[in-house]
Amino acid sequence: MLKSLSNFTLAVSTLVGTIIGVGMFSLPYAAAISGIIPVIFYLVVLGILVTLLHLMYGEVVLRTSAKHRLAGYAEVYFGSSGKVIASVIFLINLYLALLVYLVVGGEFLRIIFSGFLNFSAQTGSIILAIIGFGIVFKGIKLAGVTDFFMTTAIILLIAIFGFYAFGLASTENLIKFSSVDSIFFPYGIVLFALAGGSAIPEIRSFFKSNAKNYSKAIILGTVIPVLVYAVFTVAVVSISGVFTSREAIAGLSGFLGSGFIKYGAIVGFLAVITSFFTIGLNLKNSFQLDFKLPILISFILTVGIPMYLFFSGFSDFIKLISLAGGVMGGLEALLIIFLWLQARKKGTQIPEYSLSLKTGLVFILAAMFLLGIVYEVIYTL
Repeated sequence: MLKSLSNFTLAVSTLVGTIIGVGMFSLPYAAAISGIIPVIFYLVVLGILVTLLHLMYGEVVLRTSAKHRLAGYAEVYFGSSGKVIASVIFLINLYLALLVYLVVGGEFLRIIFSGFLNFSAQTGSIILAIIGFGIVFKGIKLAGVTDFFMTTAIILLIAIFGFYAFGLASTENLIKFSSVDSIFFPYGIVLFALAGGSAIPEIRSFFKSNAKNYSKAIILGTVIPVLVYAVFTVAVVSISGVFTSREAIAGLSGFLGSGFIKYGAIVGFLAVITSFFTIGLNLKNSFQLDFKLPILISFILTVGIPMYLFFSGFSDFIKLISLAGGVMGGLEALLIIFLWLQARKKGTQIPEYSLSLKTGLVFILAAMFLLGIVYEVIYTL
């Protein structure tokens, strides 16, 4: 099966699968609060910036001889203190993401099997953990081919939904609600939805000694989710308008009927679990490669902490996403920017591609993410 798919296709699908996750389902709610135009604006602008960040990270990977993850690269270029800072950012960010997926994924599973196998959302989260962490234990190749089929299914399902929604859409729903006071509300949510840096070191393995298509895979793998998100957000908001729910699906039941809820939950579960695969894998690999821990201990740490947080009651969907995107995602962006600057000076390998950015532009980019962090800390915490 793997031989029938090109490494480029697997790399793109892995990155797309990592990016398209539960954050997608919070975008229509953000649009219902601040307006559809601000959300589309954030998708375009942050889509460009995140693509640039992913390319920066990819260049860091190519300029470094040893294989690492974010914490390991920080140690290479900033020493032990850099590793500590990067580890805190990296671990909190990915653990928050896994926690969000567990919370929402369990609810999606409950909806999918309601009327057939009635179980709680908490039980659904446990089932998700068993499936997701089982794939993580198997490794990148299994995750890659699984991501290809699931990501393809997600895009097809959303395309079908977008086509169906066109006949029910109301243009008034796209223009009548917007609030200047909430113009910055979508920032953290959109940044979380677009984050896929954890997959950048992973997809390098698909190209082995030839990384000429590495940058193309990064660009395509980041742009596709932006387009998918735009279609999904416009489709949902054009139907449910101000009645858009926090997770997008429930708010559509009064317009499309209960049968659509199961359809939407299937799309949601596919989106959740594809991201779950690569993020969980990246965590496990980081414990092994960067912290030199045995595979069993690495796997236990990957599984145990998000499950502990889940059972401890951390379940505010929107707040978790805003913090993970605006604060932790912003800190990770800053780290990648400064890693890229250092790797260009101290890297030990000649990369297959190299970004040409003026220093002033790079620091403006860093300042933008810093301001985003300040905003989220003030208005979310």
